[in-house]
Order: sequence, then C-alpha cells, then structure tokens
Amino acid sequence: MTDLRGAKSATAAAATLRAHPAAASAIASCLNAQAESRPRSTFGKAFGVSPLSEASRGPYVAALGALHVADELAKLGPDWEILHGVPAGERGGVIDHLAIGPAGVFALDVLHQQADTVTVRGDLLAINGVPRPHLALARDLATDAAVNLTRVTGLNVPVRGLIVYVAPQSVSVRDEPDDVGVTSDRTLCKWLATREHVLDAATVAAIADAAAEPSTWRGAAPHRTPGFDGTAFDALRVEVQRAWLARGFWGTALIAAAAIAAVQLFGA
Repeated sequence: MTDLRGAKSATAAAATLRAHPAAASAIASCLNAQAESRPRSTFGKAFGVSPLSEASRGPYVAALGALHVADELAKLGPDWEILHGVPAGERGGVIDHLAIGPAGVFALDVLHQQADTVTVRGDLLAINGVPRPHLALARDLATDAAVNLTRVTGLNVPVRGLIVYVAPQSVSVRDEPDDVGVTSDRTLCKWLATREHVLDAATVAAIADAAAEPSTWRGAAPHRTPGFDGTAFDALRVEVQRAWLARGFWGTALIAAAAIAAVQLFGA
C-alpha cells in the first residue's frame, strides 16, 4: 500500500512539489464527500453495506487508480524521478504523475476503465466503441508542461502525454499518435522502460529540479489540498475491504443455506 503520509522522497524539501502525495486531490474529494454522508448503521456494517456514498465512490476509485499507478512507477528505479499532482499551467489542468527519466518527460493522465475495451486508431480513441476526448486532454496537459519546463530550464523540453488506463479489459493501439502514448497499468513500466534513451543523467536531474519548483508552474503553491488526510483514507480503505468481506461471507452463507434446503426438500 502506498504510504500517503510521507513525501515521495525523504530528502525532498517540503517546499517543493516532491512533497506532493499521489492522488491527493482525489483523496480530498472522496473524504469531503464522505463527510457529508450518513454513517452506516450497526446492521449495515454487519451485513457489509459499503461505507462509500454515491458522491464519494467516483473519487475513491480514482484515488485507488492513481495510487496504484504511483506504485508501478516506483518500480522504474532511481534513474527516474516521479512527481505527483503537478499543476500543468494556464488551463488549470493537473498532471496525475510527471515521469522524468532517460526516455524523456511524460505527463501521465490516469483513467479507471475497469473491464472496458480501449481502442486507438491514430487520433481516434474509443472506449467500448464510443469516441472519447482523452487524447486531446492529455495533449493539452503535455503541451502546458513542455512550455513551462522549456521556459524555466532554457532547454528544449518536449513532454509526451501518456494515458494510463487502470484495469481495462484490453487496450488495442494502432497508429499511436507521436505526442501521446496509450497503455494500461499492467504494461506501464515496460512501456516506459523500453523507450529509446534521449536524456543523460545530468539533464534528467536538471529538468526534475525545475519541475519540482512551484514557481515553474506559474507560482503554484506547495500541495495543500483542503480535506486531504492520508490516515483517514487508509482507514476508509480498511472499512471498504471489511464490507466487501462481509458481503462475501453472507453471500456464501445464503448459497450454502439454499443448497442445504434443496437437499432436504428433494431428499425427503
């Protein structure tokens, strides 16, 4: 489980974006929505009623997806620097994860598409056959990041958008756009690790240092998301898991009871 309470790096100064925890905005939205919901009854807890409200379910799933992708990115090793929740620029977008490493700079947009079919044919991206604007949104985030990093470092810093779908049924890519990649959480690390190396270690460090500075992003303040509480979210995850186990127990008990009743009825 991702440690939500600490910074990404123990040596990072709290005043930089290195202190941003992953999924902070989604976690805050989830907890804020939960605060407005009615607590479960004792009966509800015993029978596995979900603690999530209708309003908190979406950001809860989004937070889990972002945390899972953050854990996957950590497997890339020390050659890569990963920043979370980067405010991309003028349009107000936020990059879920900014990955900076030997293969370049990537602005990751994490989307939860459980059991969905994703197809990419050039500039057409569809979910279950329905066109979606994900490529354009990812492109905007990457463009904003490139403009800011180029301005601050004095280097030409291309940034490629990267859409990461969490738990899809499949991702089929043909004629992938040059400026936006598309992959799943299962293949993310391989996708990044097998890219051609275009940056040396010194350049990676210089870009990462610039990206970590709030001033790079038009004066964005260090992460202070109202409502963010990593400990509270961890506790909520435990509640959700216990509710899932309780529903499984009662479901199994009902099936067993029905089977016993059938044997007694037809065996009489």
